[in-house]
Amino acid sequence: MKQSNRFLKVIVFNLVATILVVGAMALYIWQNLNIDQARNLVIIGHDFYLPLLAIALTIIAVIGFGLESIYKTYIHPLKKISAEASLIYASNPSHRLKVFGSKEISTLIGTINDFADIFENLSKDITEQILLTRKETAKERNLLAAIMAELPEGVMICNKSGRILLFNSLAKKLFTHSANPKRAEHFIGLGRSIFHLIDKELIVHAIEEIEERLSNKKESLASYFVTPIYTGLLVSIETIPVLDKEKQMTGFILTFKDISDQVDKYENIDNWLLSFRQTMRFNFDQTKLFLKDLIDTPIKEKRTNDLYEKKISKNLELLEDQFKKTSLSILEASLTQLPLTKLFLSQFIINIQKQAKEQSGIKINLQNLENNHRMLADSYSFTLAFIFLLVNLSEITGKREFDLNIGNVNGEILFDIIWYDNPASQIQIENIITKKIRSLPSFGYVLKQNRSEFNIISQNYQTCSQVRITAKAELKSDFAKKKRGAVIAESRPEFYDFDLFKIDYDTNDIFNTDLKNIIFTVFDTETTGLDPIGGDEIISIAAVRIVNNRIVYQDIFEELVDPKRDIPLESYKIHGINYEMLDGKPDIGNILPLFKIYTYDTVLLGHNIAFDMKMLKVKEELTHTIFTNPVLDTLLLSAALSPVNELHDMENIAKRLGVNIIGRHTALGDAIATAEIFLKLIPILNANGIFTLKDAIEASKKTYYSRLKY
Repeated sequence: MKQSNRFLKVIVFNLVATILVVGAMALYIWQNLNIDQARNLVIIGHDFYLPLLAIALTIIAVIGFGLESIYKTYIHPLKKISAEASLIYASNPSHRLKVFGSKEISTLIGTINDFADIFENLSKDITEQILLTRKETAKERNLLAAIMAELPEGVMICNKSGRILLFNSLAKKLFTHSANPKRAEHFIGLGRSIFHLIDKELIVHAIEEIEERLSNKKESLASYFVTPIYTGLLVSIETIPVLDKEKQMTGFILTFKDISDQVDKYENIDNWLLSFRQTMRFNFDQTKLFLKDLIDTPIKEKRTNDLYEKKISKNLELLEDQFKKTSLSILEASLTQLPLTKLFLSQFIINIQKQAKEQSGIKINLQNLENNHRMLADSYSFTLAFIFLLVNLSEITGKREFDLNIGNVNGEILFDIIWYDNPASQIQIENIITKKIRSLPSFGYVLKQNRSEFNIISQNYQTCSQVRITAKAELKSDFAKKKRGAVIAESRPEFYDFDLFKIDYDTNDIFNTDLKNIIFTVFDTETTGLDPIGGDEIISIAAVRIVNNRIVYQDIFEELVDPKRDIPLESYKIHGINYEMLDGKPDIGNILPLFKIYTYDTVLLGHNIAFDMKMLKVKEELTHTIFTNPVLDTLLLSAALSPVNELHDMENIAKRLGVNIIGRHTALGDAIATAEIFLKLIPILNANGIFTLKDAIEASKKTYYSRLKY
């Protein structure tokens, strides 16, 4: 029952108790009357029942009027005072009580409003002092933001669970589709997971590598890898750990560098040098043939011609050798190389053997494996390249078993892959070099990045049953080059007085998480009407996010939707959207899947959100998009906090909380207003013992409005 009916319950209880007491007394008197007294009483009741009934009804009416007057002038105003006074100290210091009641109530309201004036002035003074003390910090933060914006590399800072806490404009640009930049913003934002942007396996591998170096107390902690991203770019990524004072990892920094042009440049140079080499080889062969024809001279000049032939042949060989060296130097200079890691050869090969068996059913027979050898490579990309080669060899030869002979010669690790029967065409093997490896560049490029070579061992230059990968063995000089160390969170200069790593957004129990620590997607829809089942359609959907108890105004979703039907005049008068504005816009089947990605791993929040959710629900079958996010409604929360107030529409709630609505009846304007209202409600919710999502949902269920269906 409503809180406003409690007074009525008390009155009814007292009335029933009074009737029972009076009835009991009347019964007692009746039983003690003699026959004449009882007869006279019956006669009086019979003759004067109408006046007696009128007197009884008059008494009841007077009592009822008096009780109603007491309720309206004392009880109800006190309830409103209690509800609205909490707004002043919890959310809106500029709010003033406007409650009508008795003289005493009016005096009380005046006193409360006087205290509210004092409280508001005090709040303003405190706010001014806070703003003053933050002024210098804001300057330094703006300086940091300017520096971040001008860095030549994209930068993202994440907590340990991969939630984005900070990013600069270049990082945003790298992850933005040039063809449709508006859509790409849906995938990058504060509080979002980095794993939607970059393959999780790559980052997990980098973190594992960093943690291993931390456990071994190494100074060089940064990890590197190269990967394509969904915008079509190939980026080089450096992972740098952020450590606390105890050297425990609390997060990581990712720096991004676009190397797409470098890869294209490398491939172009490689192709050009190959073409040039073939041309030179043809000319060398023609020159040698010319020399042989020239040798047909008299016997006495034979010795001289032999000397010329040897000299010219030797010069041609030197020229060809010099060309090879120059080609390798040019390719090396144009290649983006990864800083390589020291790997234990035995562990690396056993891991290759295990993965080949588990992933592709390929058996590897190891030969000459020694435990004391170490090699240099990027563990992730080199492993993928090795498995990639084995899978392709298996497809070409039909073999599921290979011998792997391992040798260490002159500072190089030789991996000879051998198979018997079914020799492969040399051309087929050469084609493997240019194939791309899953999320990485070509097989040949990955080997070059790892400073490795690939050779085909063939006797007849047509078929082969053996290939070789040559990798670098560990040398002390290889580690003379310094790599970036960790960032110690507590070692930053004193003027950086903020910590990005306190909140863990990945709690498993979202319902028991504090409302201030939850990421919300606040959304609203504009429609052709109010009947989702009857055929009304969404024509606009917009959303904004709340992260760390702040509205992220830059991270918005806003789309117009073609409803494939007419727009009634009554609806147009409300939202101002006509069909011409929607002509050529995407339909709901294209928009809802994008919106689902935008809302991933967040709590949905809206005003009268049951209607908006019904609009999404009726489109599940058409769009194959189902929203399973937890849901909160500011209408229900307001009703739960202030049941005395009968009006819980957005305008009245905003007025009570001191929120200015800009763009009413536009999807984005209403979404932003709802977000601002919710942030104002949180302190009031906390004051009423509502702290977690579970508390808020339970409170919402108790309101009358929660029983409304759409």
